[in-house]
Amino acid sequence: MAIKSINSIKLTKFKFLFQFISYCLIGGSTFVIDIIIMNFLWYVSGKNAGNVNFIFKLISFSIYSTVGFHLNKRITFKSKSYSKTSYLQYISVVGLLSLIDAVVVSKLTLINIFSLSGTAWANICNLTSSAITGILGFLINKFIVFDNKK
Repeated sequence: MAIKSINSIKLTKFKFLFQFISYCLIGGSTFVIDIIIMNFLWYVSGKNAGNVNFIFKLISFSIYSTVGFHLNKRITFKSKSYSKTSYLQYISVVGLLSLIDAVVVSKLTLINIFSLSGTAWANICNLTSSAITGILGFLINKFIVFDNKK
């Protein structure tokens, strides 16, 4: 009986690790989608600064978050069911985390403790913030949005 329990714990840890790695890879893919869409919109419009970025980010967000939902649902969390509720929960989580990400990046970029170039420091801040919100997103999606025990 104890051996079964130990094997169950090992499988649970392996499953969690697989899900986390998968979530990170899908997140990286959706980040690439975001970059491609933003650069395309900047190129086509000839504008890359100011309030137009709110519209561009909304367009990009609606595409990459939908792709992320379907990939995470099928690959990461192996959820067989689909509901509008789970999609709305996912979009809400990703949207809230995107807002938090923007605030964290905005604040961190004002404190360049290593005196790096503005672009280099902004990229470090963006990566740091994305990592933090990515981990939060994984945990929320795993235990709330795609919780297969429901």
